[in-house]
Amino acid sequence: GRVAQSFARGRRDLRADESASGELGELARGFNEAADAVERSAAARRQMAADVAHELRTPLAALQAGLEELRDGLVPADPATLSRLHDQSVRLGRVVGDLALLSQVDDAAPASQIGRVDLAGVVADEVAARMPELRAAGLTVTGRVDGSAPVLGDADRLHQVVGNLLANCARHCRPGDEVEVRVSVQGAAGLPIGPGAGVVVLEVRDTGPGIAAADQARVFDRYFRAGDVRMPGSGLGLAVVREFVEAHAGRVELVSAPGLGTTVTVRLPLASA
Repeated sequence: GRVAQSFARGRRDLRADESASGELGELARGFNEAADAVERSAAARRQMAADVAHELRTPLAALQAGLEELRDGLVPADPATLSRLHDQSVRLGRVVGDLALLSQVDDAAPASQIGRVDLAGVVADEVAARMPELRAAGLTVTGRVDGSAPVLGDADRLHQVVGNLLANCARHCRPGDEVEVRVSVQGAAGLPIGPGAGVVVLEVRDTGPGIAAADQARVFDRYFRAGDVRMPGSGLGLAVVREFVEAHAGRVELVSAPGLGTTVTVRLPLASA
């Protein structure tokens, strides 16, 4: 009792004695497991706050400095200056938007949003919507869809998965690179679904600069950006992809070779007929 009371008052380092036998020992172990979970959650919140501050600090500082220069007449209000300020505001908006998406992941999706979704249609819509951005980046985009690819899921989040993968190509590929998007239905590949069930496979392949082997295991971590940290993006896009895919009982993996390109593969359970 005293340990629990002290823990509630802020002594988060305290743990109960698990040496007692019987129910008292079980109760102590249960309390300690709960206390450990509380500590992990608190540490995650602290890290989240630090990461958010880090991600927002640079664009905010650049935007503030640019506006002060305009106010003081140190730089002209020409298109180039305004474009740089606009880019910083866009980055801020991207970070805030991705944070909102991650909060939705952590809160879990309402069941009412789940329905039958044709992933092939989602891909077609997102490729069309992102085409101006991809063309502006100098990329050539091709698509291959082998018929319908029904999955059970949240259409909005599946759109976000595909959109984030395409946006990642636009940000990190070089002018002249190629992007290929494929959707197919295959046999089950290690997904937590029944025997004999199928799987919908989405592949986004590019001929971009690739990712170093040391970075590949971390690209789906929140706020991680491989290579040049000055590259645009919040470091949240692929984290959103992984968490949304896993929320749909799916798997996502990345294979990359520096100088040759990257392939991201998403596997989702095929919806029953």
